[in-house]
Amino acid sequence: MGEGWGEGFRFCFRTPSHDARGRMNQVIVISGPPGAGKTSVAEALIERFDRMLLVEVEDLRHMVKAGFRQPWAGDQQTREQLELAIRNACAIARESIAARYSVVIVDVVLPWQAELYRELLAPLAPECPTHFVTLLPSLGAALQRDATRGAESIPDRVRAVYAELTADRGALPGAILDTSDDASAALTADRVQDLVARGASLLG
Repeated sequence: MGEGWGEGFRFCFRTPSHDARGRMNQVIVISGPPGAGKTSVAEALIERFDRMLLVEVEDLRHMVKAGFRQPWAGDQQTREQLELAIRNACAIARESIAARYSVVIVDVVLPWQAELYRELLAPLAPECPTHFVTLLPSLGAALQRDATRGAESIPDRVRAVYAELTADRGALPGAILDTSDDASAALTADRVQDLVARGASLLG
């Protein structure tokens, strides 16, 4: 596993490019299983923008302080909280776009959740495009990266989410990146930036 995944990634940023700064209003949703490096890549990507928010949907879910459900609990209240967090993330994105800030949303997004993102962010188009990128390294790479979390490592959850994403990958919108061989979060951010610049990851 190359330098740049985990604590060391902050030292791997490239100089921000001009084209990444060229568009002020855009939303980029970064998805993938636990261990895919979503937050590391998002933070590396944000370095290339002048005005951008990072919205971590897991943090929004944990705002539920009474009756909280883990995302794998599988009951109706779990689904309710997953939907609520997405709605809150998209509300933050809409308000931020109105204030001329671009937004990166980090979440584990299954196909049914992608449809909710599409519904809630569609009103921003065409002035503000929404991009959707799923980081999908090999299962082995995801497990290796997840293991660096120590006590927060959840290998069973990595396997479960990975199976769901790969079983129905044709239903995932935007672009899918195999990041197994990416040496750093900055390198993956380069690839995401290229997709965004080319319009190859539009949510549609």
